[in-house]
Amino acid sequence: MEKKLNKIKILVPFYNPGDFIEMCVNSVLTQDYDNYEVLFIDDCSTDNSYLKIPARTLKTDEAGNLELDSNGNPIVLEQHPIYDVTKCSNVMLWRANSRATALPNIHNGIMNFCTDPEDIVVILDGDDWLLTRTALTFINNFYNQHDCWMMYGSSRWTNGRKCCSSAYLESEFKNLRAAPFRVSHIRTFRAGLYHKIGEQDKTFSCMKDKNGNWYQMTYDVAMFIVMLEMAGYEKVKHNITPLYVYNRDNPISDDKVNQQLQWDIHDEINKKKPFKRIDNYK
Repeated sequence: MEKKLNKIKILVPFYNPGDFIEMCVNSVLTQDYDNYEVLFIDDCSTDNSYLKIPARTLKTDEAGNLELDSNGNPIVLEQHPIYDVTKCSNVMLWRANSRATALPNIHNGIMNFCTDPEDIVVILDGDDWLLTRTALTFINNFYNQHDCWMMYGSSRWTNGRKCCSSAYLESEFKNLRAAPFRVSHIRTFRAGLYHKIGEQDKTFSCMKDKNGNWYQMTYDVAMFIVMLEMAGYEKVKHNITPLYVYNRDNPISDDKVNQQLQWDIHDEINKKKPFKRIDNYK
């Protein structure tokens, strides 16, 4: 039986990651997997880190329209050498005009870039990186084996500490907002599961404060607590194999900038109305 090659969409939000972005880019574009795309999302960085994203120059006509070759593919005038070896089928870079923070950028990326419900979305912060060249292959095989809608964990930390990754107990799904939040890197899910949030909350207010603004921090809790509730215990799987390097050396990490705000937002999210379980993410 032929192995299913799921389409994997990697979202890489970043803000002033410095040289760490190069580690991230290299880890993504040297994967051995054959069916993936990546979207880098620059949240108005001021350190010119967007210039470190490998670029392609495509041929256009005077009106700015892409010119295609005889096979209907864009004509490439110039490209970074990594494109000669990468198996990634599409690399995109979005740049914000003003600072938005990670959550709305990730949301827009999922809604516009991960449009097929079957897409497996992988969230990779721009100052972190994938641990091995086989990370995406592992994720694909994991989803095929377990028929899950979400897979999370595990990672290695740059400060030498072991990650806090652990599996949820089935009993905790009776009230996930009262349980410890366990969704640590690596964080992956079916795109359709995220899109289903809109059926219970059209404005995605579950991820916004009382003034209707996207939460500035704690995007992981805001996103994943509702997907956990919709998916249910059987469709959420914890992975014990480290696939991700979590960077504890970046001085502008959210928990180093304002950890109290993180905890306040987490508490506010836990007090919101829980989501109903769904039968299908498609």
